[in-house]
Amino acid sequence: MAIKLEIKNLYKIFGEHPQRAFKYIEQGLSKEQILEKTGLSLGVKDASLAIEEGEIFVIMGLSGSGKSHNGTPSQSPD
Repeated sequence: MAIKLEIKNLYKIFGEHPQRAFKYIEQGLSKEQILEKTGLSLGVKDASLAIEEGEIFVIMGLSGSGKSHNGTPSQSPD
């Protein structure tokens, strides 16, 4: 089947200037350590998925948890 939607290496970081978290992510710090050092909350880390034609896929989460983020362009940590 043909892939209709593909998401690669998705990150969602809550807070101002989220790019500050990437150096700590690359160092392997936990989300708790990143929060302590930066005040930023890591919601999604390096998520990837592919949805093929005919598949039904559901993304669930609390209000404000970043579900809509999947449909918007974002900057890669590279």
